Amino acid sequence: MDALISDVHANLAALEVVLEDIDRRGVDRVFCLGDMIGYGPQPAECLDLLMKRCEWCLMGNHEYAVLHDAEGFNPIAEVAVDWTREQIVETAQLKFLRSLKSARLEENILYVHGSVHDPLMDYVREVESHDSFVDFVASLRRDFRRFDLCFTGHNHRAFLGTEDAFIYPHEVVSRFHVRGRKLYVCIGSVGQPRDDDPRACYVTFDGDSVEYHRLVYDVESTARLMRKIPQLHPFLAERLFLGE
Repeated sequence: MDALISDVHANLAALEVVLEDIDRRGVDRVFCLGDMIGYGPQPAECLDLLMKRCEWCLMGNHEYAVLHDAEGFNPIAEVAVDWTREQIVETAQLKFLRSLKSARLEENILYVHGSVHDPLMDYVREVESHDSFVDFVASLRRDFRRFDLCFTGHNHRAFLGTEDAFIYPHEVVSRFHVRGRKLYVCIGSVGQPRDDDPRACYVTFDGDSVEYHRLVYDVESTARLMRKIPQLHPFLAERLFLGE
């Protein structure tokens, strides 16, 4: 069984809780779909832990911004990227970041940070109209020829995008059969959820089914650290409590 995590965003308290839960489930492999850093107060500590625990990691747009520039980022995020860059000083961490790819294909599964169209920057978004859903289904049928499943992060939201509907996990149903279907598996965020649920989120995958897991962590401890760093806007701490 595999565990997939994404969008840790330098939130060590959330990451540690997730990894403890992963260990409890006897997972064989752990993958990270990017955005290990950015926004949060402990980028170096999170990188060290992820480098040890993950079989492989992908590059997210925040890793790319730290290595290059934060073009297209909003002012709050851009300042956070600049601060994060100053914290990544270890040669091993920099070498690790430079080695990352934005996509990985294994048999009939594609892993990306963003989407099939742009694995690094594009978002998989829920549709808002019948016409946009028709376009989404057409995209699945057109673009998923070499693979069936696409696991992605980046949007910080937990849902399945299928040819039939957008499906959301909840307390009663969190496990979904996915073998033989064409769909996006949006795995949510460990360190900064944006689906109105502040709990850390990750998924496990056994080859047939995907299961979503939500975990309470000490949000206040992360927020307290963020408030002490002038370059991290107070909004970045407050949104952790809201899951938005």
